[in-house]
Amino acid sequence: MSILDNVAGNLAASTPGSSTELRRATWRGRLQMAVLIVVYVVMFLAFTIPFFWMFFGSIREEAEIFANLYPFTWKTILPIKWSLKNYLDIFGISDDGQKFGLQFQRFLGNSFLVSAGVVLSSLFFNTLAAYFFARLRFPLKNVLLVFVIATMLVPFQATIVPLYIVVDALGMANSYNGLIFPWYASPFVIFALMQFMRDIPTDLDEAAVMDGANLFHILWRVIVPLSIPGIITMALLEFQFIWNLFYWPLILISSPQLQMIQVAIATQTTQTQTFWGRTFAGSVTASLPVIVLFLFLQRYYVQGIALTGLKG
Repeated sequence: MSILDNVAGNLAASTPGSSTELRRATWRGRLQMAVLIVVYVVMFLAFTIPFFWMFFGSIREEAEIFANLYPFTWKTILPIKWSLKNYLDIFGISDDGQKFGLQFQRFLGNSFLVSAGVVLSSLFFNTLAAYFFARLRFPLKNVLLVFVIATMLVPFQATIVPLYIVVDALGMANSYNGLIFPWYASPFVIFALMQFMRDIPTDLDEAAVMDGANLFHILWRVIVPLSIPGIITMALLEFQFIWNLFYWPLILISSPQLQMIQVAIATQTTQTQTFWGRTFAGSVTASLPVIVLFLFLQRYYVQGIALTGLKG
């Protein structure tokens, strides 16, 4: 009986201290949660406010865009007079759009055609190369891989002149082929897909060989289906990269009918004036396809980031 009394006494004596520690831990947890919420809200606002300001700037009159920047009020973000004139201009529907020959719908089509062509060709050749380096054994494989990866360290500005000379010599200057051909192989995509394919058990290859499959059958019927998240992730990144190209199409393309959307947006800035309304409208229009595509395929993107070597 005395033992039970001692245990009860010890529990009673320890209760105030335990409750104090519990309250402290609870407050620490709440404080950490509050700090995280503040950080996330600040990050959210830092990314979204410029986009919303650009969007609302595209549906307001030109004179309003910079007229109410200071002091910061609701007029800074929201238009006073709502207008779709900027969108009518860039699509060549209004008189001003027809006067300046604006056809952003064609430029969007050009960008989509080039981006889709690069993604399809890039995934085909890069998947073959990634399978070659990740699953096959051959002499000096690592040495050759180092040369492939080392090309990522060479800045594009250092190769643009010889690249243009080669493309022009092949008769691809000022054409869709010239926009697609230089990007059909990517060392970054090869390296990323390698990390994904290396995690696939080699027992599957051996089982496929026992069933009579050759290397191409193993690749397209075993490896590729299991690599879909990584392939879609690379497709999204490659599509975004080509969609945002500016320097290469600016140099290669001389015909306005073949120009891509980013260069078309830049043409709204002249030596004497910048048409901010059209620039914002074009930027919003150019952003929407990539945003919609990412939202539609984000499940595969997140899964691919988690399973490939791209995770932090």
